[in-house]
Amino acid sequence: MKSFYSIKHVYYADDDPDDRFLFQEVLSEIDASLQLTLADSGYALLDTLRITPTLPDVIFLDWNMPVKNGFQCLQEIKQHSQLKDIPVVMISTSSENSINRATREGGAFRYIQKPVYFAQLKTLIQECLQNIAAVHSGEA
Repeated sequence: MKSFYSIKHVYYADDDPDDRFLFQEVLSEIDASLQLTLADSGYALLDTLRITPTLPDVIFLDWNMPVKNGFQCLQEIKQHSQLKDIPVVMISTSSENSINRATREGGAFRYIQKPVYFAQLKTLIQECLQNIAAVHSGEA
């Protein structure tokens, strides 16, 4: 089990229940001590962020969600004084460079394309957590 220093609480927003379940399984394999809060929409994520007494250490956010998509959530997070410093990792099935560029310009820590295989997703999530932990601990 790998320790990620200051990362204790992870949020993940995705409208697809299968993707939420898969993310939960990946995270528990990476580090079972991480606390995960799931949201099934952009609205649910933002509502949770507004009322939670303890903010997450990182947010993973699906790009393609109805009503309020991931990019709109990213914009709101980055404009909010108490939320703007939380690293946000955008996730999408799209390989379009314009989406990758828009998320980075919007303040996302990283953009990852959803892989087909569990092991690939696990590797990508683990790399993100390691990179965020390194930045927060001053090692990067």
